[in-house]
Amino acid sequence: MTLPANIRVNIGAPFPSLVKGGGLVSIQKANGIWTVSLNFAAVQKSATVPDPANTYVLVWNALTSVFTLMPMGNVSTNKSVRIIATPGPQAAQPADDVIIIKQAVAAPFVLTVDWSQRTKPLMVVDGKGDAGVNNITITPAAGQTQLATVNFSYVIAGNGGNVVLTPLPDGSGAY
Repeated sequence: MTLPANIRVNIGAPFPSLVKGGGLVSIQKANGIWTVSLNFAAVQKSATVPDPANTYVLVWNALTSVFTLMPMGNVSTNKSVRIIATPGPQAAQPADDVIIIKQAVAAPFVLTVDWSQRTKPLMVVDGKGDAGVNNITITPAAGQTQLATVNFSYVIAGNGGNVVLTPLPDGSGAY
């Protein structure tokens, strides 16, 4: 026997009837509320990455609100190293991570840095090995601080010496 067309049957079935998590995803239900979260206890910890070219990390661009997968090898090798062989004064560029001073002439060297243009630390290295005689002077832009002093010039005065200066978040100088 078939039901008449004007009779409708409603069944109260809970949805979803089955929910599972796996790997990093954890699923819990309490008082009828489902919670989906990441289970970091399931993540294996390692001091090294065995295959950085084929291991990816998830990165987020705060400006565009876009997530991207990036090879782990790109994260660790993303340093910009510049060798300066010409006499100073020279200016550090915003993308420079490491500057190696190897000027061809035996003379003091001046490097200027505008800390308002930088977001990452800067390492300056005496690559010629004569800074004990030919000092390397790192000078901030006018009015900026270095090591908590306005217009302070840091001097590398030891052969083979180096310094790492980290910009302040407000762009006013570096430590």
